[in-house]
Amino acid sequence: MNKFTLSIFLASLLAVPVAQAADEEDRAARHPGADQSQAAPAPDDKAAGMKMEKMQEQMKKMREQMEKIHSAKDPAERQKLMKEHMQSMREGMKTMRGMSGGMMGMMGKKKGEPMMEGGAEAGGKPMGMMMKHHKMMEDRMDMMQQMMEQMMEHESAEQEMERGR
Repeated sequence: MNKFTLSIFLASLLAVPVAQAADEEDRAARHPGADQSQAAPAPDDKAAGMKMEKMQEQMKKMREQMEKIHSAKDPAERQKLMKEHMQSMREGMKTMRGMSGGMMGMMGKKKGEPMMEGGAEAGGKPMGMMMKHHKMMEDRMDMMQQMMEQMMEHESAEQEMERGR
């Protein structure tokens, strides 16, 4: 698969949760008085932080693997390292999928139902929740970008190996 096709595929795959979250936020903004009696509990900040730490560790591991790939001289060793790097990317994608569930949990059980009691006028605390949600989305997008960079570097290393044969 060439780089362009891979990039388009991955970008569209990673954009789906972001588009869904934006749609739900738009819907919540249009229907601020929606029934909130079935609202889901707020996600555990500690658990979300642990997932982010796990993903950061995964990204560090992939960068280190890529450094080893670039420094390896033996083609068999490089091939082995490439397989390990690919497995790490798959694990990273799995972890990132798990991260989106926590962000969607900030919305109510019904699509677009905000997780706050009352509005800003009723003394609710929507701004803090929105900022937390925004930060989580921003962190996840940073991770997606890093993952894309790893995938592109992996593709480049594969092409280098093919040219070296």
